[in-house]
Amino acid sequence: MIPELNWWQRLMISLGFQVPVGKRRLPGWSGSFMFYAFKCHKHGVVIDRIYGYDDESCCQKCVDEKRRLIK
Repeated sequence: MIPELNWWQRLMISLGFQVPVGKRRLPGWSGSFMFYAFKCHKHGVVIDRIYGYDDESCCQKCVDEKRRLIK
């Protein structure tokens, strides 16, 4: 679920930046992570956490599609 974004957040996303939207704790997690809104070229604005040492954002829908293609 994407929270309501203000005009500044929408502008930053349209320029290709990742915008923090708050910390979340998912079931089974021992701590919380900061989640970000960013633009996926295929799925539009999505929210996910940042992965890896390079702070890489990736759309979970795109990752799931790639996994299905590999199987």
